[in-house]
Amino acid sequence: MYNIIGIYKRRIFAAVVIVIIAACFIVSFGFSGKAHADTEPVEYDGKVEHIFTHELVFDTAKAFSPNNSVRDCFDKDHLTAKEFKALLGELYKNGYVLVSLDRVIDGEPIAVPRGKKPLVMSFDDMTYDTFNRGCIDKIILSDGKICDYTKNAEPQVSRERENVTILESFIEEHPDFSFGGARATLCVNGYNGILGYRCTPDCKVSEQKQAEEIEECKKVVAALKELGYTFASHTYYHKYFNSCTASMIEKDCAMWQKYIAPIVGETRVLCYPAGEHKAKSAKNDIFKKYDFDIFLCVGNFAGTDYERAATDAKYMYRLPFDGTALRLYQKSYAHLADTRAIYDDTRFRPFSYKGGYYK
Repeated sequence: MYNIIGIYKRRIFAAVVIVIIAACFIVSFGFSGKAHADTEPVEYDGKVEHIFTHELVFDTAKAFSPNNSVRDCFDKDHLTAKEFKALLGELYKNGYVLVSLDRVIDGEPIAVPRGKKPLVMSFDDMTYDTFNRGCIDKIILSDGKICDYTKNAEPQVSRERENVTILESFIEEHPDFSFGGARATLCVNGYNGILGYRCTPDCKVSEQKQAEEIEECKKVVAALKELGYTFASHTYYHKYFNSCTASMIEKDCAMWQKYIAPIVGETRVLCYPAGEHKAKSAKNDIFKKYDFDIFLCVGNFAGTDYERAATDAKYMYRLPFDGTALRLYQKSYAHLADTRAIYDDTRFRPFSYKGGYYK
């Protein structure tokens, strides 16, 4: 009798164990199956948004001081560090994920996790402050991480004052914001060096200093590329297209190829200063001669008939995020971000100010 009861007990115990294991398997399979379904990329059928910013203002007291001769430019054309952080939060909340510019350029189908929307991001100029007016000094490597450095700030090294460092910090907290490891495209000039490094003759430093800056800058560029950032030309001199002669554009392209391309690598992408351009022109053909065939423009626009039909170049329009855009485009940008919610009230102009870029 004892043996029979023992056998039954063992059978019951084994059955319970099997049921528990099966239940765990079903629950685990169900959860993993759902997660897989939610994250499996699906082809996106819609407009791929492309937004851009300039260097950020982190010290608003200096940047917007009445004694700062460029405070009007900072207010109209730049975001503050606080605004950029808030913008990333809004984009994330609204279901956007970063995709690389290269994927859009190549025209391949854009696939993103179900329920997400693709977003391309670029940062213009990236020359930085030499006069202690509220921007950082340079991008550096510190303990193997991309950081921003400002001599006249405490602490001098941070990861919360400039677009690339804030973006990196955000992606560390929200890795799903960067789909496939995508990052921004850095559209750099040359006349004042790049990324805060005085690595061109126009910076007016000694040849030894220029050589040292070039080597340091190359290390930072390599680290940025490793993370997934790409580089584009924002022209060497940042001169507006309409005021340039053909010879000026020729010189600009030659300077870029001589001094900037050896640091950041060759690129097909050219970003027009202020978006100013005329695609169907002999002047624009000079850019093409230097192997630029992807042109970044400005505006909520699909391009002219000529641009859309072009077979030797591609024209891509971007939306600016700056002080002016936050105030003027609240409704048209609502799908991206609540611009009033992210507006930094330490600016000297209130959100109600409606002056445009040229007022």
